[in-house]
Amino acid sequence: PYKDPSELHCDDPAQFSDRWRSALAAAVPLSEWLAAEAQEEADAAWAACQDLAREPDILTRAAETVAALGVAGERPAVMLVFLAMVSRLLERPVNVAVKGPSSSGKSYLVEQSLRLFPDAAYYALTAMSERALAYSEEPISHRMLVLYEAAGQSGDMGSYLMRSLLSEGRIRYEFVEKTKDGMRARTIEREGPAGLIVTTTKASLHPENETRMVSITVSDAKEQTRDIFHALANGRPADPDLAPWHALQTWLALGERRVAVPFAGALAQLVPPMAVRLRRDFGLLLTLIRTHALLHRASRECDPTGAILATLDDYETVRVLLEPLIAAGVEATVSTTIRETVAAVANLCLTKEDTASRAAIARELRLDKSAASRRAIVAKDRGYLVNREDKRGQPAKYALGEPLPEDAPILPDRCSVAVLFEGQDAPPPCADNGSKANADDSSGGASFMYDVGEPGDDRWTA
Repeated sequence: PYKDPSELHCDDPAQFSDRWRSALAAAVPLSEWLAAEAQEEADAAWAACQDLAREPDILTRAAETVAALGVAGERPAVMLVFLAMVSRLLERPVNVAVKGPSSSGKSYLVEQSLRLFPDAAYYALTAMSERALAYSEEPISHRMLVLYEAAGQSGDMGSYLMRSLLSEGRIRYEFVEKTKDGMRARTIEREGPAGLIVTTTKASLHPENETRMVSITVSDAKEQTRDIFHALANGRPADPDLAPWHALQTWLALGERRVAVPFAGALAQLVPPMAVRLRRDFGLLLTLIRTHALLHRASRECDPTGAILATLDDYETVRVLLEPLIAAGVEATVSTTIRETVAAVANLCLTKEDTASRAAIARELRLDKSAASRRAIVAKDRGYLVNREDKRGQPAKYALGEPLPEDAPILPDRCSVAVLFEGQDAPPPCADNGSKANADDSSGGASFMYDVGEPGDDRWTA
């Protein structure tokens, strides 16, 4: 074989034309060669992951595997991070902010969840300058950018670049630079789609960024701390085999990724249009349904065009995870920890003074000051507490604010969707799929912490 046409010509100039035509006739188009190579890689990945890919509930298996890696509790939080990572394969990945006090385990949760994915699926950073998102040459297409402690996002430019990534799935940065010919405009584009996962101790991020992300707050409950104690005391067995998980991601990336949601129209009719924010949340709901269906591609049917068909099983799993987030976002419900915090302030104001300090709230809730302060800030931001201290730099003095609303569901249950979508006269029997995410857990949930006392008791707390 010859390395290029020049070498072929030098070998025998007189026969070059005939030999060149023969070489062209025998050549394999690059597209076919690349397709064959991708198929070979996909076949090898399938051989390594087929048992896992055929599992009826891969998401629960993922949560169990992360638990085996040392993460105590936090099952819904792990599930949401895992789904966000899988969503990188779609055109609009899901963005996630994992929040919590220092030493709460939020970064550890993300780190262990990422171990179920190959390195090519994400790009993780613990520190960077605020313009690094624009100037870095690391490929981000169909990858998740993971920033620990919201690295490089404290300034206005860092926040702007993050917002660009969140809203467009790519980064486009235009600026003016000085050249020998004078000032000239220059544009840097980093093509996506790409998603973002950040961890932070802040109760909230920039408002424009916050509304574009799923916010997961890890648990600060005493029971969760006790579970972590036991996990540390017991140690853990050898790490589970992660090769099938990596192979699964490779197989998913190399195959069909289009997903159709045939019951999307039924959902659009059943979700009440009670707030403008629901326009964005409804898109998030559909994206996570598609993500869950893609994850179970091996057990899903396809439509005539070859697109994967999502099922009501996909919806029910996502509904259990998202309902608390969406309901709280439109103030249709209030998490348990907010109710506990407001109740603590009410009790303190009745028995002692007209206001309650952070230290008093911490004693009332039997939490450390940092966790109690974070809860009070969240309740104040949502209007359920007010700070009556008007002097800057002075300790806060909390009092009761707006009344707490009664809980009201936003997302329809599976049976209601089935009735409208399938035209049934009566609701079909519905399995308690929510228990997969709920039972025996007191973990962080989207924008809340998932605090469950009994299996099937869906209580989310801030």
